[in-house]
Amino acid sequence: MTLDRRLFTKLLAAFGVSTAAPALAQSKTVEVTMRQQPKMIFVPQNLTVSVGDTVRWTNPFSIPHTVTFDPSMGASAGNVVLPAGVEPFDSGDIEESGTFMHTFTVAGEYKYICKYHESLGMVATLTVK
Repeated sequence: MTLDRRLFTKLLAAFGVSTAAPALAQSKTVEVTMRQQPKMIFVPQNLTVSVGDTVRWTNPFSIPHTVTFDPSMGASAGNVVLPAGVEPFDSGDIEESGTFMHTFTVAGEYKYICKYHESLGMVATLTVK
């Protein structure tokens, strides 16, 4: 007995079985800028992205900045926090017009700093869902 593909699909649908391919989430690149006026901050300071998304930090100014996700480099204990199992990382110096990119693969809350300007409030939170 041979079954027509359209008939087979209709039978599956009648039993609530989907034949559609699962939709794959498209990862994206999200921008964060380093601002110096009126104070040194990451913009946005609070950001939510999805697992698999990439964040690109850009420094448009002549003063070097960092994107530091390493608790050992923070001056205040609660300013740099990583989800369990995530290895610390740091951009190194980002010079004028420089960028740093990182793709986030673990969900959770990340708190990070510019290690040079943490005391001036250059602290931000990134939530990965």
